[in-house]
Amino acid sequence: MPAKPIEMIVSLKVPDTTAITALQTLNKIGFTKIKEVNRADYYKFLVDGDAEKFKDKISKVDILVNANKHLCKFEIQKEKAVKILVKNINNDCSGILSTLNNRLGFKNINKVEKAILWSITVDTNEKEARKIAQNAAKELLINENYQEFVIL
Repeated sequence: MPAKPIEMIVSLKVPDTTAITALQTLNKIGFTKIKEVNRADYYKFLVDGDAEKFKDKISKVDILVNANKHLCKFEIQKEKAVKILVKNINNDCSGILSTLNNRLGFKNINKVEKAILWSITVDTNEKEARKIAQNAAKELLINENYQEFVIL
């Protein structure tokens, strides 16, 4: 049976001060059509075996999901917001993979990817919203020296 990719989105239950500050800063530097900014941790696992059993176990791993302050989902919500995935270049996530494999017993994980998932709500049509979100990412949300992004 081939390994399956599983995406996990981990967001805060409480207001995210980083996302609030990003919204305020974007508005101040001229992105006035941006009305809402949200942020979440994004993980993509390449897993052997039963996906549902894996999801149940991985959502309880406290180094990834703190039940007191995080919400955990296994799909990116389809909404009007533009989604931007920001990854560190050349980060193979070997530290997280090693911890999950060796210390926490997740021997069925072959690969881990980690990124930040930004959701930006823009008060305009979809085509212009994507362009504004791309410019916002370049201006504030990424550091081009060590990060790359893709608009989903």
